[in-house]
Amino acid sequence: MDSTNGSVSEIQSFFESAPPLRNGADASQKLREFIQLNSSPLGSGSDRPVVCVTSGGTTVPLEQRCVRYIDNFSSGNRGAASTEYFLKAGYAVIFLYRRGTCQPYCRSLPDDPFLECFEFADNSTIQGWRFFFSFYVNFSLHQLH
Repeated sequence: MDSTNGSVSEIQSFFESAPPLRNGADASQKLREFIQLNSSPLGSGSDRPVVCVTSGGTTVPLEQRCVRYIDNFSSGNRGAASTEYFLKAGYAVIFLYRRGTCQPYCRSLPDDPFLECFEFADNSTIQGWRFFFSFYVNFSLHQLH
């Protein structure tokens, strides 16, 4: 057996021993549907390119019962930016991210953007945008279109 086959079997063994994903079957089905939908020929007669962007930190368990793990920190800024550029270039994008990291078209917003951008007239009425944040919101919306 050569080293390539040994590596492939080690990789397969690692994934087979890993705990199953939550809602893995549902996620796999949605992924297949997304790829099939976006692999259909466009008006130009060619397939739309599909790209997968991973963004944010990664946590990898070191054992079956996750007591110890390796974790790296990432804000997700580069992944969010890459996603924006791929979308502008006509790609269909699968965006995998870690909760709490930067999202596409929100990179220019402040850290706690959503509620901070609004003024509230009372407990149930949104009055409008806070002037300070209007620049950031308009910039982000402009990037989307």
